[in-house]
Amino acid sequence: MDHIKKYVKDHEGRSVAPGLKWDQLPMDRSFWSEFYNEVKGFAEEYMFSGQSFNTPFNFGSRQRGDQDTERDQVYYDLDVSRTRIVMFNTALSSLFAFLPDKKNAYKEIIEGALDTFELNQHIMTPIVDGGEVYGAAADALHNNEDVTIILGDDCNIYKNGEQYAFDGVNWETQVGTIMGKPFHGTKTFFGGMYHVPSGVWDTTEQDTLATMWVLSQYGDDVLKDGKNIPGIMEREEMDEEVNFCLGLRYADDPNQPRLQGLKLTQDKADAAKILPAGRSLELTSKYSEDQALRWYLAYHGTNPDGGSLLDFLTKISAEDFRSGMVSDLVMDPLLEGEEDD
Repeated sequence: MDHIKKYVKDHEGRSVAPGLKWDQLPMDRSFWSEFYNEVKGFAEEYMFSGQSFNTPFNFGSRQRGDQDTERDQVYYDLDVSRTRIVMFNTALSSLFAFLPDKKNAYKEIIEGALDTFELNQHIMTPIVDGGEVYGAAADALHNNEDVTIILGDDCNIYKNGEQYAFDGVNWETQVGTIMGKPFHGTKTFFGGMYHVPSGVWDTTEQDTLATMWVLSQYGDDVLKDGKNIPGIMEREEMDEEVNFCLGLRYADDPNQPRLQGLKLTQDKADAAKILPAGRSLELTSKYSEDQALRWYLAYHGTNPDGGSLLDFLTKISAEDFRSGMVSDLVMDPLLEGEEDD
């Protein structure tokens, strides 16, 4: 129950089912025992059946239009080039609520894959190594240490002080095909292909394993020529120009990386604002002066004490590593481990 309480706190304001938030659930043991048995039963019956989901129930897609939105314009004719598959199944999205040792579960999976794929290179991933990956990227560039850092479809290969950056192409669609039948139990099927929906427990792990498989098949070509793998992985030359890795730019000083780019939208439920058709909305910052200063300094690779962002980012545990963690740490000095005056 201690783990469950922490999990619910960490997911406060997020949905456990349509119209129901995690923090709205009762915290008595009998409820969670029944919940656990439902998730466990679903896993035993469906997760390793080899059968995918092909029902429209709890299924849809979220489009990402390339065109800009314009003031007072309500209707658009959009050419959508990217979509994300959304499938909300409570049994598939809730598994980690009952897995206290998430880090070692991931570690066992990744180590098993390294043996299966016969990958002998030094591979790190935040789901096992946490923020240590940021320090490893600095050492790779500064001390010419060879390492490959993978998170989902984001793959950064460091060899002899050079960085080769790759992103998977339409990874939500590729992964189901790459991983094959044993993994279809958490996929959905349409258009003749198996897809990874968002909202399932193994998205990051499956995406990472698929990237590892690609390296096992094409790694020599990638390291030799740094070339694209057509239709599977694309070379990200703009990332290489600034030595970009998991939100940080290393090109100016590997030991003092900095934030790169402006992220105008965030995938955070509590940060979203609904804009009704025909209405305008004024958005204002809620940052304090101290937070604004820290955010500004992070784009120069430092904090108010003059230290490096690596001083605290490398301390992020694998259990705590998640989307948005870097910005949270940048703005909240207490999360860095500083003493509370």
